[in-house]
Amino acid sequence: MKIAKVLINTSVKSLNKVYDYLVPEKMEQDIKIGKRVLVSFGKGRSDEEAIIVKIEEKTDEELKSYNYKLKEIIEILDEVSYINESRLKLAKYISFLYFCNVYDALKLMLPPGTKSKNTKKSLNTKQNTLVKLIKNQEEIMEDIENNVITSAKHIKLLTFLMYNDYVLINDIIDGLDISRQVINTVEKNGYITLEKVDIKPDFLTEFKVSPTEPKKPTPEQEFAIDRINSYIDSNEYKQCLLFGVTGSGKTEVYLQVIKRVLEKGKRAIVLVPEISLTYQTVNRFVSRFGNNIAILHSKMTVSKRKEEYKRIKNGEVDIIIGARSAIFAPVDNLGLVIIDEEHDGSYYSQTTPKYSTKEVASYICKENNATLILGSATPEISSFYKAQAGIMDIVTMENRPGTAVMPKIEIVNMKYDRVLGNTSDISLRLKEEIKKNIDKNEQTMIFLNRRGYLSYLRCNECSYIFKCPNCDVAFVYHKTSNLLHCHYCSHVERNVHKCPCCGSENISSSTIGTQRLEEELKEIFPGVTTLRMDADTTVAKDSHQKILDKFKNENINILIGTQMISKGHDIENVTLVGILGVDTMLGMDDYLSSERAFSNISQVSGRAGRAKLPGRVLIQTNDPDNYILNAVINNSYIEFYEKEIKHRNEFGYPPFIDIVLFEISGRNFYLVKSEIDRLYNILNSENTGIYKVFNPKAPFIQKINNKFRVNIIVKTKLNTNSYNKLYEKINIFNKTKKNGVNMVVTRNPIFIG
Repeated sequence: MKIAKVLINTSVKSLNKVYDYLVPEKMEQDIKIGKRVLVSFGKGRSDEEAIIVKIEEKTDEELKSYNYKLKEIIEILDEVSYINESRLKLAKYISFLYFCNVYDALKLMLPPGTKSKNTKKSLNTKQNTLVKLIKNQEEIMEDIENNVITSAKHIKLLTFLMYNDYVLINDIIDGLDISRQVINTVEKNGYITLEKVDIKPDFLTEFKVSPTEPKKPTPEQEFAIDRINSYIDSNEYKQCLLFGVTGSGKTEVYLQVIKRVLEKGKRAIVLVPEISLTYQTVNRFVSRFGNNIAILHSKMTVSKRKEEYKRIKNGEVDIIIGARSAIFAPVDNLGLVIIDEEHDGSYYSQTTPKYSTKEVASYICKENNATLILGSATPEISSFYKAQAGIMDIVTMENRPGTAVMPKIEIVNMKYDRVLGNTSDISLRLKEEIKKNIDKNEQTMIFLNRRGYLSYLRCNECSYIFKCPNCDVAFVYHKTSNLLHCHYCSHVERNVHKCPCCGSENISSSTIGTQRLEEELKEIFPGVTTLRMDADTTVAKDSHQKILDKFKNENINILIGTQMISKGHDIENVTLVGILGVDTMLGMDDYLSSERAFSNISQVSGRAGRAKLPGRVLIQTNDPDNYILNAVINNSYIEFYEKEIKHRNEFGYPPFIDIVLFEISGRNFYLVKSEIDRLYNILNSENTGIYKVFNPKAPFIQKINNKFRVNIIVKTKLNTNSYNKLYEKINIFNKTKKNGVNMVVTRNPIFIG
């Protein structure tokens, strides 16, 4: 008789173990390691999802030795197994390193559409539904002003559609947090129409493919290619930091070393921060390698993504391109993993398991004797530290190809502007340079990492700040919709003109967002053409690329955007970049804030002057002597790194020490407080000094979506001993954890607070 050993899909870490189930005779031929099955589990005998991790033959005598009656597997949920012994080993590695359940780690390796019991339903091919406006903007705004439309969510939907010709209904539901019921009501009221359209059969058709040949490399590119090819030829695990300034031609290096991998009969994974933000980069891969590419994209249909997984598993393609999750694609015979823009925060998962893509990639490459390439102009401090320490190789590219040079960067002291009577958020100097660009028919990009119209509203009489009722954050005012938005839980409310505390109408606003900035630029430069790229204008499918294409092809004067505009595109006619709001980034209370600020400012600066025309960058600030800005001006990552690594060492931060963040959350504040105190006592009990526990502390944002949060930070040098000790404490807490609270554990979080 066959026995299947399974892992149950449970969030309780103390149940992170295998259970035995009988395999019915009718299932024996189809049962395989890695397949999901349905089993009866627990006292309530509820049907639960499980994954088979081992299959054994048992005699009748051996079956009698069980002190309980074995239950049978109810149903096999998968036709194909995507989990093998090596993937089980990877899941255990992730579980151990990131304090998560093994099953949660295994789910990362399952194809899209197989993450629920209702697999068959989720894989049905359906038509897409487009949502279109049928009333014009003037009619809608008139109805809003006259209170014909009163629902905040109705207004939110309609104002979004004013900026987008048509949007997929699922994009609206997911991106705007608007229910199907709301959409149906707005349709019934005659403002929109829903239209069925067929799903595109091939994702690659979305890219403008014109076959290209390898370019003649510059001396720096040639050196990098030769060095990386030597790693590939060695058939040993190697890792390398490709440290090249913005516009130095890292993508061409990637393309040519992938060619070497393919010649050796091996395969490659290329990770990008987000495909929709790196369209140009991905397009170059498709142009070079054509249909030998599988692309894993969050906006693809579930059925299409599952098809891509099958193509990968069957060996039909040799190159896989995708965001973070593509590292788990079922690739055999792996020879190379490339992580482009390795500094990007998107490579850290913010949902359980909270893994680092680079660490997972390193493990996978070691297991496959493959090469790992990390590429960036502004590497993570930890990555550069490893390179400096000789843990990984480093290849430097300091120049842009051809006649292109790094842009000239200038600091604009906003204190002088105030003395001169300029009350605008746009400096006199930046206005002057924008005017020059308009006159010369050259393009400008303006960076402001704050969307919306105004960042918050406050009462000048009693100092009341208009806050989200669900979160401990201020509302952001969006003028177009005349709504107050919470950017954390998506709650919206109609704008009010009286303070709810004192009744005063004396309400003022703080610093501007991208929406207000766009309006101000149009006031200063009548007739100027502008586009805006932020979270409010990019919910629709392919919206990022549509905005960039329009900016480039229609020679729009100014593109205003958040950090979205800093990634993955070269627009030859962009000669001026203006950077606003840097003081907010410089003043954040987080050990990684300096690194993020330097990276964001440097990356967006690098959009200027990437071709023949020289570029210039203006950075507005009230703190012109800040060491981060001085390093940016000098185009010197090394200057920034040397000061930052000294700071990390002095205060005990990664890479010198590991941080483990424990977060307790729940709707009952007193229960959360009680449980965090209990956790603190558990962590401190029998602590022999292998880790240091800091007092519980409320994060900067104490409540999100009606859930209170409290953190405990533990500092340690993580090794087997400290891991095992912390796991022991986690299990003690989980066994007695009160209902109504949740605990999340994060190793070396990229945000604290």
